[in-house]
Amino acid sequence: MLSKLEFMTEINDPIHGFIGLTDLEAKIIDSEPYQRLRRIKQLSGGHYVYPTGVHSRFGHCMGTMFLAGLMGERLLPQLGIEDSLQEVRIAALLHDIGHGPFSHVFEETLLERRGLNHEDVTEWIIRKSIVGDILEDGGVSKDRVANLVRGRRINPTDVVLAGIVAGQVDTDKMDYLVRDSFYCGVNYGLIDVYRLINSLEVSSESSMHFDIAARGALESFLVARYEMFLNVYYHKTVRSVEVMLVKLMNSADSILGFTSFSTPEEFLKLDDLSVISRIRNLNSSESSESKDALTMVNLLDSRILYKSAFEKVLHTQDRFVSKTLAKRKVRESIQEEIAASSGVSIDDVVVDVPTLPSVPYDPQQLNPMEIGIFEVIDGKKVYHNLSEYSNIGQMMKVYLDVIRVYTTSQHRMKVGRAAREIFQEVPEAALIHM
Repeated sequence: MLSKLEFMTEINDPIHGFIGLTDLEAKIIDSEPYQRLRRIKQLSGGHYVYPTGVHSRFGHCMGTMFLAGLMGERLLPQLGIEDSLQEVRIAALLHDIGHGPFSHVFEETLLERRGLNHEDVTEWIIRKSIVGDILEDGGVSKDRVANLVRGRRINPTDVVLAGIVAGQVDTDKMDYLVRDSFYCGVNYGLIDVYRLINSLEVSSESSMHFDIAARGALESFLVARYEMFLNVYYHKTVRSVEVMLVKLMNSADSILGFTSFSTPEEFLKLDDLSVISRIRNLNSSESSESKDALTMVNLLDSRILYKSAFEKVLHTQDRFVSKTLAKRKVRESIQEEIAASSGVSIDDVVVDVPTLPSVPYDPQQLNPMEIGIFEVIDGKKVYHNLSEYSNIGQMMKVYLDVIRVYTTSQHRMKVGRAAREIFQEVPEAALIHM
């Protein structure tokens, strides 16, 4: 038995049961930066569609830590680095500590204004806040944890260590699929995480491969992720709320400077509640930005949401279409064209392309969408790609992108007609389902 970690206390999690915590993990959880995650909703706008989907990043990160511990216990002895278990668990615990208000919604504004994503902020918090001091005092290198969280491979064995937290079939995805499914009350994300973890082996090249006997569990994982993205994360009403939150955040940021933080302490004051509270205190007569931000808050309060006037679901093996549309200038150009064609104000037209990747993806690999498997033939392990043995694995080697055009309810028909004409130019090479 590997785990020599001494658990000082435990918490009861509805997904994984009792989760043991070491003294160092408990100190991190009790710190202000981690406690702030209680006030960051996991699904930002998800509760407008799934009323009980109000869970936070706080529980998800502990669940990810628990699964990372199980995966570490499985893999680290094969690498001869059992002592790295605490580092791996802490990296998983801290992997989302840099998320801003409304999770990925704030990230869209932050990327636009400062070119930073939540991973950049996570690394910064680990290195520069009290979290780093707690780690160093506990005998764990903050630089080491920061590198693991970012998926950096400093040593040969880091391919495995980083993959536990930031890989194709990692503990982050395992936890949020099951957790989000549970709290939303849907069955899409039901996967056998323990079967997946217990089927893992390390190859001679220090990479993770799943036993071919667990092919069914891997296929279930792929289907679950697809269904959760299509029906929860990319749900048209969930994205409507998030589009409105982005508009709210962009307008308010011009006045309140949410993205202008320069110290960890300034960033840590930002959460779902504090941002909305500060916006409510704005005077709508002071500026057009104040008026726009307050208008969005009032609409969200009354659940008067933007309507989807047009939608394309794309399944494609390259990200050309979505990466192109993700560029602000490209989207703004299309929005202007739709607005002019429909006779609607450009402020009432939004082209939405979700920024989250929707399939298992590892940019470090030569073939980034492949999942490694192995079988034992004549007593020797033979390594393959999942897609060679699984029709589902082959079919899921595509990106899922949902492109929508949103507008107010009164303009839905006009904007929809204009959008259909303009988006006829989307490449037919993509498998498009209307």
